[in-house]
Amino acid sequence: MTDSISQNGRSGENLEHRVEVFGSEETVSTRSGDVERRAKPRVNEPFPTRCWGVDSGDLPFNVDCVLDNLSSTGLYLRVPRPMTLGCEVRLIVHLLSGPTTGATATIAGEVVRDEPQRDGSHGLAVAIKNYKFL
Repeated sequence: MTDSISQNGRSGENLEHRVEVFGSEETVSTRSGDVERRAKPRVNEPFPTRCWGVDSGDLPFNVDCVLDNLSSTGLYLRVPRPMTLGCEVRLIVHLLSGPTTGATATIAGEVVRDEPQRDGSHGLAVAIKNYKFL
């Protein structure tokens, strides 16, 4: 089964992704031609985000950052602190559809992966536990 998903309705722009479903997994061909093998397709947009929680040193933090990607069950972002796997984080995400328009969501999630980055930040994979659109 093959579905075409148009990410943008603007004419003259080819921003379609091809999704093929094999059993319970999906294969997404990205614009760059790379094949993505995840259970859920992801939106790769830099949404402005505020993230807070308690880091691996038991210190509270509250930082402005940007999401790298988002799906219906998880997200990936970078923060300046290491995190403990399983800890809870909360986020406010501005899902912008233009320079000043779009929806805002609050998200509660659990850190499932912490990847140290070369610039000293930490890439966090977060499983979404709860969300609410404001």
